[in-house]
Amino acid sequence: MRLVAGFVLGLAAWLGATSVMAADKAVLTVGIGQYDIIPNDKKSAAAHVQYRFADGFGGGKALGGKFLGLKPLIGGFINADKGGLVFAGFALPLQWGNGLFEFEPSAGIAAYRQGDSTFLGGTAQFHLGLQGSVRVIRGVRAGLGLTHVSNAQVLHKKNRGTNILMGTVGWEF
Repeated sequence: MRLVAGFVLGLAAWLGATSVMAADKAVLTVGIGQYDIIPNDKKSAAAHVQYRFADGFGGGKALGGKFLGLKPLIGGFINADKGGLVFAGFALPLQWGNGLFEFEPSAGIAAYRQGDSTFLGGTAQFHLGLQGSVRVIRGVRAGLGLTHVSNAQVLHKKNRGTNILMGTVGWEF
């Protein structure tokens, strides 16, 4: 996890030093899915919300598509077992087909509330996400998201970790 955090921070510094701010569209994404899919001893329903800012650093062509740059990201989720999480970090969205398809890896830091849900070792956590989506109509995207929450045994002695799989809908504005 230290390597991932160092990579994201280094990339942000490099892009900030070599590029001007690039504005695209902000994206508000909501998702509904299943909490704790692997391992699956505390499965429950989960709801997710995430906001990706329009302004970011960098951008250009990458992997045959359009790299939208490093974008700030905030969000959170709750589950049916009264657990929840809020997070802040960065997304690295990449689009193909003139914006029809989008792939968005993200990483950040998070604060977790256990409730009656899975014990993750403590409040401080890391948040990693992957999301793929397709534009269904102008300004609206539908997709699938996978989120991993863990402390990587860096922040706490116990590192149970959890994964959330969800269907998503995003609005660009």
